[in-house]
Amino acid sequence: MGTIKIVIYQNRNKKSKNYKQFYGRVKHHSLIEPAVLCAHAAQDSGIEEAKVAIVFEGVLKQMKEQLCLGHPIILDEMGTFKIGVTSEGVTAEDVQRRYPQYDPETDDIRQYLSARQVKGAHLLFRPSTEVKTLLRSIKFDTDKTEWASLLAIEKSNGKTEKP
Repeated sequence: MGTIKIVIYQNRNKKSKNYKQFYGRVKHHSLIEPAVLCAHAAQDSGIEEAKVAIVFEGVLKQMKEQLCLGHPIILDEMGTFKIGVTSEGVTAEDVQRRYPQYDPETDDIRQYLSARQVKGAHLLFRPSTEVKTLLRSIKFDTDKTEWASLLAIEKSNGKTEKP
């Protein structure tokens, strides 16, 4: 596949149990705008770029609409998108306080629960097998130029802490 540059960073959160440990992060490049994707797709498919852009916008609009209606979206070679929610847990005691008629021995607690427990929605993505295989084939290389420049700045500021 390709090679992705990794930048080394240090956890500087003093509250973290991993304080001062070093980690790698992907060095991201510039964002790819939809117009650029459409230009590449037009070149790959032989279809006019403007037509690809119209179809692309339509597909994105439909994906958003269908996701918000609760439909998972599967893109065969990419994976599946679906809406997930964050919700508040409720105990039988909570239900008993709110609904005195609730009897834990005879009532199904689910009839007393509601969508009010939902605190927010988020987008979930599960990659396809093909994408997982591609991810396993990526090679990584450390971008030492950025780290070297950070060390030079720290030395010039009087910090002598070694990584």
